[in-house]
Amino acid sequence: MSLLLIILIALFGALVRTVFGFGEALVTMPLLALVGFDLQSATALIGALGLLVALPATIKFRAQIDFAVVRRLVLGSLFGVPLGIFLIKTVASRLILHLLGLFLISYGGYSLYKLWRQQPGKARLHANSWDYLAGLISGALGSAYNSHGVPVVIYGSLKRWPVEQLRGILQAHFVCVGMIVVASQVVSGFWTMKVIQLLVIIIPLLFVVIPLGNWLSTHIARETLVKYIYMLLIIFGGLLFYR
Repeated sequence: MSLLLIILIALFGALVRTVFGFGEALVTMPLLALVGFDLQSATALIGALGLLVALPATIKFRAQIDFAVVRRLVLGSLFGVPLGIFLIKTVASRLILHLLGLFLISYGGYSLYKLWRQQPGKARLHANSWDYLAGLISGALGSAYNSHGVPVVIYGSLKRWPVEQLRGILQAHFVCVGMIVVASQVVSGFWTMKVIQLLVIIIPLLFVVIPLGNWLSTHIARETLVKYIYMLLIIFGGLLFYR
C-alpha cells in the first residue's frame, strides 16, 4: 500500500508541474513524509521526475524562452547548488522551511490582494544582474529541497513576465538546473536502489499524466492561471510551514 501511495503522490506532483509549470516538490515532499518515505530518497525521486517532466514542456514553450535570461539564471544556480547541499547537511531544515513558508504565504497573499484591488503593480528589478541572484537562490533551494521553481516564479512575477514567457523560462531553467541538481544529489549519495526501482515504475505512467496536464492547462484562462499561481504559493507556504 505504501508503494502505491508513493507512486500516486509522485504522479500527482508531475500533474501539478505540467499544469502550472512548477510546484511538484512543494506538493509531494510533505505528502511523501506523511507516508514515511525518507527525505533524501524523496528528494532524489522528485528531482529526477521534475527533470523528466521539464523536457517536453521546454520543447512545447521553446518559442517563449528568453535564453539570455536562462543563461544568467543557470549561472547563478551553479553557485547556489553547492550552497543548498551545505544547507541540507548542516542547517536545521525546519527553520529554513518555516521561513520560506512564511514568505510564500505573505507574498502570495499580498499579490492576490493587489489583484483583487485591481492594482497589479509595476515591473520591478529591471536590471539583468538580478537574474544571477534569483538563479543562486533557485539553485540552493533546488539542490536542498527540489524547490528551484518558486524563486523563479516570484522573480518573474516581480518583473511582470507574461505567463507564456514565464512558463518557457521556467521549463528551460528546470532542464538546465535539474541536470545539475540531480547530478549533485547522485554524488551526495541521495540515490538508492529504491529510488531507481520507483523511477522504472513511474516513468511509463508519465506518458499518461503529461498529456492530461497539458489538456488541463489549455482550458485555464491566463488571468485565472495567474490567480491560481498566487493561491498555490500560499498553499505551498502553508505546507512548508507545517511540514
